[in-house]
Amino acid sequence: MNKTPPEPSRRIISRELVVVIVVVGLAIMGMSLLGPVMPLYLTSIGVSPSVLGLMLATGMAGMVLGESSGGWLADRAGLKLPMLIGTFLCVPMLISFVFTRSIGLIFVIFFFWGIVRSALFGPGRGYIGTNVPLSHKATFMAIYATAMAASRSVGTFTSGFVADGLGYEWMFVIAAGIATTAGVLVIAGIKKNQTSKNASQPALALPTDPPAPAVPLYRHRPFIAQSVVAALYFAAIGVMPFLSLKASEGLGLPVTQVGVLFTIGAVVNAVLLIPMGRLADRRSKRVMMAVGLLITSAGMAGIAAATNFAQLAVVQIVGSAGGSMFGPAAVALLSENVPLRRQSTAMGIYGGCEDIGIIFGSAVGGVVWSSLGPTPTFLLIGTTPAALGAVMCFALLKEKVTRKTATAQIAGT
Repeated sequence: MNKTPPEPSRRIISRELVVVIVVVGLAIMGMSLLGPVMPLYLTSIGVSPSVLGLMLATGMAGMVLGESSGGWLADRAGLKLPMLIGTFLCVPMLISFVFTRSIGLIFVIFFFWGIVRSALFGPGRGYIGTNVPLSHKATFMAIYATAMAASRSVGTFTSGFVADGLGYEWMFVIAAGIATTAGVLVIAGIKKNQTSKNASQPALALPTDPPAPAVPLYRHRPFIAQSVVAALYFAAIGVMPFLSLKASEGLGLPVTQVGVLFTIGAVVNAVLLIPMGRLADRRSKRVMMAVGLLITSAGMAGIAAATNFAQLAVVQIVGSAGGSMFGPAAVALLSENVPLRRQSTAMGIYGGCEDIGIIFGSAVGGVVWSSLGPTPTFLLIGTTPAALGAVMCFALLKEKVTRKTATAQIAGT
């Protein structure tokens, strides 16, 4: 009698994968704890909106280096080293915020914190790209992103309460404690040091898994096109820190409600990411990306027009739904076009392009905010790049797996 084969997800899920997701989730939680209140803390010590935007952009410039080099390091030295860098080395960076009010030193701290905090993101997604088959990549990228969204919701929800109850300085101490906990988990839970370069073909690999391209990544057209689209999407997302200023200074909302607004976005992501990932595996990843960008563009326009908490909450839901459609489909499509031995490197460079988009959004957003105000900021820097990214999806991106083939592959596993 033939035995029923185990479910694909049970073959793919391993203890190490769970540890990777938990560690990256804790890192995201620590960052999200600071996200909603960081602009408020910096303005409270005399930082202007334009300088605030430059500080955030400096941190993202560090993340470009950290995320790209972290992926490269994982492909060559193994997963554990960049994960340790992304956890333990964050602790002194975070504590440094408590002991300085110098604008110049804060710029330096932002830069080096950006490098170390992002070292684990490329390896995290690269681990999934290396070990999960083509027909399930968007789903598992969505599971990964859902865990990140859940962690983000915990961080953003508690940030306002902690800041109101204990003060801004305690935010950095708690975030440092979270980073330390994540580092301990890396030591205890990641035993292997296998590099992506030597990785074997994942279980349930499909005949459509792509061969290695004959050209390096910097000349690989699908990779370049997707990286540009990612930069445009994250340029739009880069203005989101200014939602804190619009809500608190523009509309007079308390810090607690600012945290709730960010939590709403994270909760919507947590609810929609896995269904959107499954849909991307069965339908067109390219179309999912384009529609998600258009919805994000509409959400940014809604933030520009909002005049109260309820309206901001609604457009947060809309924008987050667009991000849930775009994210898993984009990373899965990228992984389809990159060979196994380059997964972490490609994810790191792709993440660096995301960071470049955020640099543009936060830096230019600060300048536009100071000169023109909040409404033009969200329209010009939020709505426009997302809409342009949707056009590029339809014009430049292609899929190697058709909707019919993808559905048949999933049904057959």
